[in-house]
Amino acid sequence: MPPEPDPVTETFAFTCGDCGRTWESSFRVMFFPDPADPAGPATQEYVDEDGNALRSPLAAAVCPKCGGRRVHVMAPGFADRAHAAEHPPRPHHEHSLHLPHRHRAPGPPPGGEG
Repeated sequence: MPPEPDPVTETFAFTCGDCGRTWESSFRVMFFPDPADPAGPATQEYVDEDGNALRSPLAAAVCPKCGGRRVHVMAPGFADRAHAAEHPPRPHHEHSLHLPHRHRAPGPPPGGEG
């Protein structure tokens, strides 16, 4: 029995083309050499954060918010930077003292006869 391969962790950023949600997920990538050709290319398998094996997290990504399948993959951290660029922080608003206005009593205007 071949030894268990050492996993490598990869993180991907995703954005949903349907609802706009962005998120990141990390996957363990495991490489299995072909027993018939150990020098040949290895087969890789992704394991998600829940321990489920996937062929590729990029091929069948689903939005956790709306269930949409129009999901785009980006470099880690890119989704947060793009979101921050679209929604820049608002400058601090200085509050000033607001004094109540005096309301005139109903009647003729001041300085004249009505």
